[in-house]
Amino acid sequence: MKKVAKVLFAMMLAAVAVSCEEKVDPSPVGPEQDPSKELLENCVLPESVKAGGEVLVQWDGFKDDAKISLASEDSASQMQVKVVTAYGLTFEVPINFPTGTYDVVLEQQGETMELGSIAVNAPDMPVTGLKVPAGAVRGDVVSIDGIGFKDGCKLIAVDQTGVEHELAAELSVSGITVTIPETLAEGEYQLYLLQDGLRWLLSSSFPVAAELVVKTLERVDYYTEYVDDQLLRLTWEISREEPVTLTLSQYIVTGDNAELDIYDQYVLGSDGFFELVADGFDESNNMKMSYTKDDEGKVVRADVLRYGKKETTPFTWTYDSDGFLTDVSAPTTSLCSFEYEDGNMVVFKNTGFEFAEPSLVNNPSAPDVIWAYMALMDNIEPFMYVPYFLGWYTRASAQLPTAMLEPSNTGEGTDTYPMTYDFDSDGYVVRMYLGTDKVEYFYSEQQN
Repeated sequence: MKKVAKVLFAMMLAAVAVSCEEKVDPSPVGPEQDPSKELLENCVLPESVKAGGEVLVQWDGFKDDAKISLASEDSASQMQVKVVTAYGLTFEVPINFPTGTYDVVLEQQGETMELGSIAVNAPDMPVTGLKVPAGAVRGDVVSIDGIGFKDGCKLIAVDQTGVEHELAAELSVSGITVTIPETLAEGEYQLYLLQDGLRWLLSSSFPVAAELVVKTLERVDYYTEYVDDQLLRLTWEISREEPVTLTLSQYIVTGDNAELDIYDQYVLGSDGFFELVADGFDESNNMKMSYTKDDEGKVVRADVLRYGKKETTPFTWTYDSDGFLTDVSAPTTSLCSFEYEDGNMVVFKNTGFEFAEPSLVNNPSAPDVIWAYMALMDNIEPFMYVPYFLGWYTRASAQLPTAMLEPSNTGEGTDTYPMTYDFDSDGYVVRMYLGTDKVEYFYSEQQN
């Protein structure tokens, strides 16, 4: 009996040992079985996103009930999950979500884990293809074109003292329409779009007038020092009577006396060509030119018959999406190109222009002062400037340049020529000064 008891006792000890061994030494779970560790190794999360954008998180462990939140030290905000697939999910960050760095938190099937962090940056301007008029008259209904305006959006006009004026906007086929209140004071405004609780700058220079006086350009004079006390005056003069005539003249000015030296005169004939009928400068200017315009009245092509040639040469006028002329090209090469920033011409061929004073605003109905000056400087290709003097370029710089930049005669760097102006009572430039040189503009009121 004692022997049997010893055997049974030994068997009981063995059983207890096996049981304790199972409890103390559980089977280990490898990394491939740890969802949290696997997620950290395989999840691909972008470093940043712009508010209003979507985030793609790549991982093959998302479930259909996956929820995503962006968490800071103070709070957490649940995002809208757009798509969940076997390879990842996308979620949308609201356009008015505050900028900053956030933890990305996943919640699914009762478990919560952090995926990493992401930076939320400021959103992009929601409107593309934006076209804002150069100005308006009180009481006018103006159209602002663009894709991305939402129903219920508003415009804020901020005057020079910082006072804000809310303008109601209505959606249109091409963008929005805005009524300029009769009570809005004349002056210069900044226009902001208020949408989704945020605001974006639409125009830094939007003049509002009581009534726009539309004038046509009749003459431009350029004065520069000549010999002794004499001045040289170059003049473009436009006659819109039948037949339409443009005359480029050079005068020698002594005191109050201006003596005509030489001149070219172009007359529009019944065949639709402007022909040089008086040649005073150079026979290379002896050309005929006709123009083709689009439905908006902009020139899209010029056919030029040069001196001694039997056939015309076609030139193409190219415009950007805002209606600004960007290039005049011959069949194989560019004759003259133009560049713009914020609705202002900053490059005319090889000449640059600065716009450093927002208060120097061009009258919305006035022509571009840059074109007139460049036309007087360059009489080699007069066909390029005829459309300007006849008002066939509808878009002008919103502001007036404060300086002209020319390549230096030394071949290094640029020379800067400050530009200042005198105005008439309607806001049209009547004089532009460049050092000792001067350009004068003469207008007549347009008859309706």
